[in-house]
Amino acid sequence: MPLRISTAVNWIFTLNKNKMKKILIPTNFSRNINVAINYVTELLKEEYCEFYFLNTYSYDVSGLNAIELLQADDAFFDEPKEESLRQLGALVEHSTLDSDNDKHSFYAISENSGLIESIKTNVEKIGIDLVIVSGNSNKTVGKNTGMILEKVRTCPVLIAPPNTSICKGLCITIASDFKLGINTLEIDRFIKTFKNTKLDIEILVLEEQKNLTAQVASNLESLSTYLKQLLEKESNIEFIQSGYGLKEYAASHNDHIICIIDKKTDLLRKIGFYKSNVISTIGKLRTNTVLTIHQ
Repeated sequence: MPLRISTAVNWIFTLNKNKMKKILIPTNFSRNINVAINYVTELLKEEYCEFYFLNTYSYDVSGLNAIELLQADDAFFDEPKEESLRQLGALVEHSTLDSDNDKHSFYAISENSGLIESIKTNVEKIGIDLVIVSGNSNKTVGKNTGMILEKVRTCPVLIAPPNTSICKGLCITIASDFKLGINTLEIDRFIKTFKNTKLDIEILVLEEQKNLTAQVASNLESLSTYLKQLLEKESNIEFIQSGYGLKEYAASHNDHIICIIDKKTDLLRKIGFYKSNVISTIGKLRTNTVLTIHQ
C-alpha cells in the first residue's frame, strides 16, 4: 500500500471526492493525538472520509544574528522539515495499516508555517468539513487548542479528550441559553458528515423553563423545528434546574458529544481582553467530546 504524503495541498483527489468528507487533524505527535485519531476514525467508521494530518514546524533562530543565519548550512533548514515528514510518514503508515476500513484514507501535510495560519489555509483550500483537536484530562485547555478555538471560526471544531467513549450510534446534545438565535449552517455541516450513521440529537436549555423569555422561547422553537425537518423526528428538550447545570448533565451523559455555541467575536475579544466562553466551558466537560460551532 503506497504511503500518501506531501508538503503541499495540491492533491490528486479520488473519483469519490464529492462524497468524501474531509477531516483535518493538527498533530504534534503526542499520545493524546493518537487517542483522538482512534476515536474519530471509529466515530466516522460508516462514512467515506479523507483524514489529513497536519504538522507545522519552524526554525530555531533564537540567538542567531543576521550573518549567522545567512551562513547556516542546508542541514539547519532541512532537519526540521525532514523530521516533520518522517513522523508524519510514520503516522500515515500506521493509520493506513491499522485501518481495516476501505472507506477511509489518510494523508499528511507538512508546512513551515504558524499553526493557525496553516489550519485556516488548508480548511479553505481542501474544503475541510471538520477540524479535530485532542483535549486533555486537566481543567485547563492547552495553548494550541485554545488558539484554535479562538482563531479558527470557518469550520466546526471537535475536541476529543483522552478518556472519551463512543456509544452505539451518535448522541449529540446542543447546549445553549438561546438568548441569540443558533446558526444552523455549521450544525447542518456537521450532521451531514454523519449521513450513514445513526444519529440522535438532544437540546439542553441553559435556563430554567420557568424563566424563559419570549425571545429565548422563539429561538428554541426555531432550532427544534429545524432539527425536526432535518432528522424527521422530534428532539428531546431538557432544561437546567437548580443544582443541575451543564456540568451535571455532561457527567450523566458522558457518551454524548456536547455541542457548544461560540458567540461572535467583538472588539474586546479580538484584542485579547477576554477569551471565548467555550474555553472555560470545556474545563467543566473533561470526559465529554465537545463540538464547537460558531454564531
